[in-house]
Amino acid sequence: MTFEELKNLDGQYVLQTYGRNPIAIDHGTNATLYDLDGREYIDFAAGIGVLSIGTAHPAWQKAVADQAAKLGHISNLYYSEPYVRLAEKLCTRSGMAAAFFGNSGAEGNEGLIKALSSP
Repeated sequence: MTFEELKNLDGQYVLQTYGRNPIAIDHGTNATLYDLDGREYIDFAAGIGVLSIGTAHPAWQKAVADQAAKLGHISNLYYSEPYVRLAEKLCTRSGMAAAFFGNSGAEGNEGLIKALSSP
C-alpha cells in the first residue's frame, strides 16, 4: 500500500480528531522505525505519554507470544499471576507499598482520588 492510499483510507474511515505527521510507519526494530519507503526514524514519540520500550525486540516478542498463547486479557475482577508479579516488581524496585493498574488517565485520576479520600 502506498502512503497516499493509506492516507486516503484513513481520511475515509478514521475520525479526524487530530493532525498526523505525513509519515506512514511500516515496521520497527528497537527505537528505529521505518516508513513504507524504508526511510529510518528514531522513535521519540512512542505512543505519546506511554513507556517507550522500543519495537520488535526478540525477548519482548517471546514474552508477548508466550503470554498470548496462555491468556490474553481478563477483567481485574479475577486474580491472575502476571499482574501480581508485575506489581511485586514495581513495588520492590520503587519502594512503594502497592501498585494501581488502570487503563486510562481518567481511571488513574479516579484511583488517586479514591486513595486520597479513603481513611
